[in-house]
Amino acid sequence: MRKIFITNDDGINASGLSALEQAVSKRALSFFTSAPLNEQSGCGHAITLLRPLRVKKFADNRFAVDGTPTDSVFLGLHELFKDEKPLFALSGINRGGNLGNDFTYSGTVGAAMETYSNGITSFALSLFVTDFAALKEESFTYVAELFFDKILPEIEKKTGTDALYETPHFFNINVPDTIIGMQNPEIRWTFLGERRYGGGVIKRVDPRRNDYYWIGGDQHSFLDIEGSDCNAVKSGFVSVTPIAVSFTDRQLLEKIEDNHGK
Repeated sequence: MRKIFITNDDGINASGLSALEQAVSKRALSFFTSAPLNEQSGCGHAITLLRPLRVKKFADNRFAVDGTPTDSVFLGLHELFKDEKPLFALSGINRGGNLGNDFTYSGTVGAAMETYSNGITSFALSLFVTDFAALKEESFTYVAELFFDKILPEIEKKTGTDALYETPHFFNINVPDTIIGMQNPEIRWTFLGERRYGGGVIKRVDPRRNDYYWIGGDQHSFLDIEGSDCNAVKSGFVSVTPIAVSFTDRQLLEKIEDNHGK
């Protein structure tokens, strides 16, 4: 039986990662984990090229890399578990949503993008949190169970199980914490919306009188766009967004090529 590749950006000891591993084990499925040693939120698809990477072994199927999520995936696929191609990859469960233009910032999404780029169907899974102070560890267990019991079957039904895994697909999934405990939450198929961070920068002065900064902003502000992942999560629905990784403006390119031929 082919295994499931698990990774994240919150680090090897994160509750979301543990919840996924437990959910997989509960279903008598096999997995291997390669995740960052420490939290790497917001590092996107960055890869480390200017220093060596070190690996810490926790078990025969669990390793941590002292680098980015992409580093962890790269070493996992090409060195640590290079003899086994996984059935699919799971990145998460992220502690916080990854909606709209979070897509390019997110290490959770970056890790899933790396597995997808290596020909593996990949899922970036995030828990949208409205109140971090009230967040309970059991919430991650709920999301992990929901993924295997409801979300994955829904995706397999819509795409066709064989087609889903034979050809690599990429999905960005967000579960709002407002549905935690619900038996049958509604799943919405969405497109990426647009979040607004407010451009907040917090300036401070350290004991040596040097300036330093925190990038802040309102994490729950976004444009009201019907059908978007942001709107779905705000309305209490699970958001599933199919992702195509191509940054080429083909429409403009075709227009330029047509004009060149005239």
